[in-house]
Amino acid sequence: MEIGKLILDGLVLLNIKENGVATITLNRPEAFNALNDDTADAFSAALDEIDRRANIKVIVWTGKGEALSGGGDIRMLQSLDKVSDARRIFERAYIQTKRFYDLPMPVIVAANGIIAGVATGRSLAADILIASEKAKFAANFINIGLLPDGGTSHFLFKKLGHHRTAEILFNGKMLSAAECLDLGIFNKVVPHEELYPTVYAMADKLANSPTVALKYAKQILRSCVNNDFTAIASMEAGGQIQCWSTEDFQEGVAAFLEKRKAKFKGC
Repeated sequence: MEIGKLILDGLVLLNIKENGVATITLNRPEAFNALNDDTADAFSAALDEIDRRANIKVIVWTGKGEALSGGGDIRMLQSLDKVSDARRIFERAYIQTKRFYDLPMPVIVAANGIIAGVATGRSLAADILIASEKAKFAANFINIGLLPDGGTSHFLFKKLGHHRTAEILFNGKMLSAAECLDLGIFNKVVPHEELYPTVYAMADKLANSPTVALKYAKQILRSCVNNDFTAIASMEAGGQIQCWSTEDFQEGVAAFLEKRKAKFKGC
C-alpha cells in the first residue's frame, strides 16, 4: 500500500509504501532524465524528505522512459559561461552522489535503460544494481571532452581495477547489460518486463528484514574500502553488540529454535 506520493516540481517522483520501501523516480523522460538545475534540485528535495522520515527502510532509484538518467544536461553545460557556475554544477554532482552514497538504508538501482555521465557514478554509489536487458552503461565523458565526475572514477577503479577502468574511460566505451553483468557492475540482468517485479521482490524482502542489522552491515561494507582486517573485525564486533540488544535478534533466535519464519519489527 502506498502511503505517500510526492511530485517534486514534476521532475522527480517520491513514492513511499507502507512497508517502508521508497522509490525515487526521475521524471524527465523526454530528455532521458538528464539532470539540469531543476531536476538536480528536485533530487535533493527527495533526499531531504527521506532524511525527515524515520520509517523508510529501503530505497529504489529508477527513471521514467528509456533511461535511468543520461547524466548532466548537455544544453545546461553548454550554456555555462562562468567558471563559478561550472564549479557549482560539478561540485553539486559530487555532493549529491555523496549524500546518496551515505544513505543508511539499502539502496537498489532499477536500471530501466541508459545510464550515462554522472548517473554512472551515482548508480555505483548504490548497494545493488538490477538491470533490464535494455540497460546500457555509458561512462563516456571523454566523448565531449570532460573527465568523469560524481565519483565515477573511484567506483569503477575499486570494482574493476586500473586497466579495465582505463579502457572504459579513455575510450568512452558504452557497455551493454550483458557486459556489465560479466564485469560485476550489475548484480543481475533480467528481461525488461521482469525488472520492477524483480526489484520490488528484493526491496520488500529487505524491508521485512532486521533493519538495525542491515544498517550496520552497510556501514561496515562502506568501511571495507579504506580499512584492514583488524579494523573491520572490530567494527563487526561492535555492530554485533548493538544487534544483540535488539528485539529483532530475540525474535530471530526464537524463530530459528521454533522452526518458523521470523517476524522482524525493525527494532
